[in-house]
Amino acid sequence: MVKPADLDKEYFVVLTLDYEDLAPAVKIQNIIADKYDLYDENDCPELHVTIDRINKEKVTEAKEIIDTITKEIEEIKIEINNLKCFRHTNNFLILDVKNTPSLTEAANEMHESLEQQSISTIENYEDWKFHITLISNHFADNPIPKFELDQLCLNLDGVPHEISTTAKAIEIWQPKLDPEEKTIVSSKI
Repeated sequence: MVKPADLDKEYFVVLTLDYEDLAPAVKIQNIIADKYDLYDENDCPELHVTIDRINKEKVTEAKEIIDTITKEIEEIKIEINNLKCFRHTNNFLILDVKNTPSLTEAANEMHESLEQQSISTIENYEDWKFHITLISNHFADNPIPKFELDQLCLNLDGVPHEISTTAKAIEIWQPKLDPEEKTIVSSKI
């Protein structure tokens, strides 16, 4: 099992996505965010796929690896199968991302390179689950109460929701909502 992120010590290596293709997911995210007044000024978190976590002290080394790998990548296909609820310290509503060959290959290459340099903080990468977080109580100004999130999950968990898109860039993010503050490194694919 992969341990939860330590937000004081880690940053996230993410794939940014084509928002035009994600319109149905963005619509669901906005409906839920509006209904529960989750975020200040309705600034929902940007939809993305996290592919690794890194030691925040090793951003420079991670950037070199990311820049090298993105030059080799032609395309990373992202396919979404259905909605799922994920429960841990904070509760999340996620879109389940299929392990496409291009995603698996790129993510494994990235992780192996980061791990060789002792940059990745994920110990059991084989247990890593690719997903897109639609709703997270972590960033919510007004978190969804547990009972209501449970009800929402009962209604949405497992609902088929197929979306296909491609990754635009590999980035390093810190855990912040503000787009200008969160992005530390960006390398286009």
